[in-house]
Amino acid sequence: MKAALHARILTLVLAAAALRCGKIDLKAADQASKYKVEAKASATVQAPEGFRAVLVAEGLNYPSSLTWDREGQLYVLESGTVPIPTLSPKILRAGVGRLEEVPLTGGFPGPEAVGLVFHDGWLYFSHEEKEGTWGVSRVRPAGGAVEPVVRRIPSRGDHWINYLVFDGAGTLWFGVGSATNSGVVSSHDPVNGKWIKKRPDAHDIPCRDLTLSGRSFDEEDALASARSARASTGAFQPYRTSGETRIRGQVPCTGALFRLAKGRAEPELAAWGFRNPVALAFDRKGSLYIGMHGADIRGTRPILDDPDAIYRWKEGAWYGWPDYAADLTPVTDPVHRAPSQFQAPGHSGDEPVIDLAKSGLSAPDRSLLVAKTEPHAALGGMTFVPAGGPFSRWSGQLLLSEMGDFKPSTDPLHPDVRAGFQVEAVDPATGRRSLFARNRGAGNSKPSSEIDRTDGFERPVDVKVGPDGFVYVLDFGAFQATEKSAKVFPKTGKIFRIEPGPPLR
Repeated sequence: MKAALHARILTLVLAAAALRCGKIDLKAADQASKYKVEAKASATVQAPEGFRAVLVAEGLNYPSSLTWDREGQLYVLESGTVPIPTLSPKILRAGVGRLEEVPLTGGFPGPEAVGLVFHDGWLYFSHEEKEGTWGVSRVRPAGGAVEPVVRRIPSRGDHWINYLVFDGAGTLWFGVGSATNSGVVSSHDPVNGKWIKKRPDAHDIPCRDLTLSGRSFDEEDALASARSARASTGAFQPYRTSGETRIRGQVPCTGALFRLAKGRAEPELAAWGFRNPVALAFDRKGSLYIGMHGADIRGTRPILDDPDAIYRWKEGAWYGWPDYAADLTPVTDPVHRAPSQFQAPGHSGDEPVIDLAKSGLSAPDRSLLVAKTEPHAALGGMTFVPAGGPFSRWSGQLLLSEMGDFKPSTDPLHPDVRAGFQVEAVDPATGRRSLFARNRGAGNSKPSSEIDRTDGFERPVDVKVGPDGFVYVLDFGAFQATEKSAKVFPKTGKIFRIEPGPPLR
């Protein structure tokens, strides 16, 4: 499991946060409305040479996205993706020395949220609806009545509507994640476990008709009262359902990219075949780039060493999920086959679930792949660096926030090999990745709590270039995955600003 969103991810982004279980410090939750807004340089975060990281706000509860209005006012979305008693999603406005809640008439429209963006006088945000589907709403920055924009997107499983972006024509773009890790529902999957009892009919929905290979995946039925009960489940089918070889497509669907043109009421399918298209960003020429989460070693169809990836968008393209990894290679390749002890009985990881020829599909176009990250880095938000300003040497490059792995639940094979917990830069022309900011220390980056520091990165979940030209990094906060649950720590979300200046030592 990786994050959603996201993402998000990004969620998910924040899919790991969506475990909806764990140990909660209730005393900290009672104090959670107390935010601190005070600029102080961080001695823990290693910024690029000639720059420093400044901690500008702290005390947030698992924030997921940040944006600015046309006057340069900063807004932050607290996601609610980690359930904490008495707390719910909220939009915060940064004032002088304080963070204040944007008042929403009738309260927030759902229990979880991911993306936030300002456009044409409105704050747009993606959120869960009370019946379990997802949508997009908007509200004026001063607060007031919430207006529906998109409703009843079938994000009823692992992943959701993630980050939001507008193009130059005022069209809203958003990604919708998959319901499952790799196409098949499992009662032993820790992320499926969050929703399978409430929504036993939930499953992935293709965007067009598919012919399946006919394979089903058998496991002990963890939902049954009898320990000996077994369940057989096929791809794109509800739990305990198998045998279907022809799956009817529909729109809206899961694992897809959508756009909503200005003045339109219904979103239009723009591309599909994604696992979790968390992040979206337009370059100066108006070309769209997509950041996606790869799969995990979990469920009855585990995938080994699937990276996160960045793609160029191509109209109507199929990007290969669930039979292709994020790097657009087949999941049946040996590099992605999890060991036999993780496979469902009778499977070895070398079986596709879609009959490409009968479905009228061909292998995804690998020229659309821009770059891939380390497996389980958990890409969050991403943004292009504009021309000019203090970061001009990165002009035209993508900045990626990486929430960091959620091991061992996402990768029990390599629980000690850390990935993410940093911000990287990517040259879209070459795909070359380079470090932009991370916590100091040898080896792979680690959360500040693991190196006994309080002023560093925990899980960078979003990154943006502010109207002042500086880079802002939003930190999700401390969240420690375990094999069966998670430890959560309220009030640990932060906002950092990367600015010119000497670093602290």
